[in-house]
Amino acid sequence: MPGVTDFFATKIGMSQVWTTAGKRLAITRLKSQPAVVIGVQNAHTESVPTRIEVGYGAKKAKNTPKPLRARLEKLQYPTGVRHVAAISVGQDQDLPEMGTVISAVGHLQPGDVVWVQGTTKGKGFAGGIKRHGFHGGPKTHGQSDRARAVGSIGQQTPGRVFKGKKMPGHMGVTTHTVKNLVVLHVDSTTGEIWVSGPVPGSLTASVRLRKTGETKTIDLDKMASGIPEEKTQEVSTPEEQTTAVAEETA
Repeated sequence: MPGVTDFFATKIGMSQVWTTAGKRLAITRLKSQPAVVIGVQNAHTESVPTRIEVGYGAKKAKNTPKPLRARLEKLQYPTGVRHVAAISVGQDQDLPEMGTVISAVGHLQPGDVVWVQGTTKGKGFAGGIKRHGFHGGPKTHGQSDRARAVGSIGQQTPGRVFKGKKMPGHMGVTTHTVKNLVVLHVDSTTGEIWVSGPVPGSLTASVRLRKTGETKTIDLDKMASGIPEEKTQEVSTPEEQTTAVAEETA
């Protein structure tokens, strides 16, 4: 896809693979989500790149808000979408046409280095030890109930708590980016993508993959890792993936 380096996927689980050297690697399994171009936010300028608006995540059309549903109907898109996001396009790149379907499958290859952005799991209200890794106070010398307390949060002057002070509070549900993960396997039939290491979010969470343009070679033992032998077959296009998702959603 000209100029597009961001793609979307769903987290479906974790597993492990082995390299030819016998080293075990933890991986995250992702399912590619086709995204349809539904708008352009701004034109090219010297300082601000053009951002195209895309919708992704299968959803029944009748459950999609009417304004968004009308935009999709004009593009003759078969399903609704759950999320709408913006993607930057380089100034020297061509803009994709309205209604173009973007998918990670076919654009990501084993060895590509990617950044993965997602929303972390919610942990609720947490104390300083769990939330920030505080060590806690002394466990003895007459102290019986202050071992996990934060301690002093300031001093007499200026007599206030500075913004950003690490204290107990809500933990999780924040946007986090894991950098420099390596794509290890791409299944063009199922749309499944394996990346090295952990990815923020719970199962079925949506994540954004950004292709950095760098590569890193990791030789996998395909038999030990459960990767089937490659067969000569046609690669499903993003439009075919969208049609398959529409049939599952219906």
